Amino acid sequence: MAEGESWKDARLVGAYLSGIRGGIPLAQEQVDVALRLIDQAGVPVRRFLDVGCGDGFLGAVLLERFPDATGTFVDFSEPMLQAARERLAPFGERVNIEHADLSGPAWSTALGEGGTFDIVISGFAIHHLTDDRKRELYSEVLELLTPGAFFINIEHVSSRTPWLTDAFDELLTDSFYDHQLASGQDVTRAQVAAEYVHRPDKQENILAPVETQCDWLRELGFVDVDCYFKLLELAVFGGRRAL
Repeated sequence: MAEGESWKDARLVGAYLSGIRGGIPLAQEQVDVALRLIDQAGVPVRRFLDVGCGDGFLGAVLLERFPDATGTFVDFSEPMLQAARERLAPFGERVNIEHADLSGPAWSTALGEGGTFDIVISGFAIHHLTDDRKRELYSEVLELLTPGAFFINIEHVSSRTPWLTDAFDELLTDSFYDHQLASGQDVTRAQVAAEYVHRPDKQENILAPVETQCDWLRELGFVDVDCYFKLLELAVFGGRRAL
């Protein structure tokens, strides 16, 4: 399959939404860090953009937190977008869902002429792009931000050594296994490792060190850039557009 094409497969998307995302370690803490930073920025949240939105989970959190805000949700996977439509239906006209492919600059044309956004957020999406394209996308995101507003990326990043990669895989296996047991499923740890941690679509991941990605953001002109949370290969990082 071409880069990222696995995510057009409805079965893979269903497996991810039911078995993987719910087992991500410290997922709530990652979201809490993002919300704290958004509050600290002090920019009134009227419009936000969810880049590579999946089923709209992160954007739904923002819609709940900021009841006067509207959200634009962008993804290239139709099964994910269908899941987003279902999740976000209760928010009615506060939601705009667009089909767009992040692998090229034309994705932003789907956003129309509505102006800048008070938050741009992304969750576990950009790591499917080449490193050159990641950097280009970060530049495009900067132009979409209201001055002072945050870009926050909750992301899968690379480990510095194979030993650390193995440590992360063991952490994921334990976390997914516990999640499956708590959901009442009759599985073994080995089955969970094979199905979720060592699954074939992982070959499409193009991981980059969080330090390198933060350097790209600084070079592009973002301010207050940092990795705000990190647990092995799970990171929350980003920066703001200067005032």
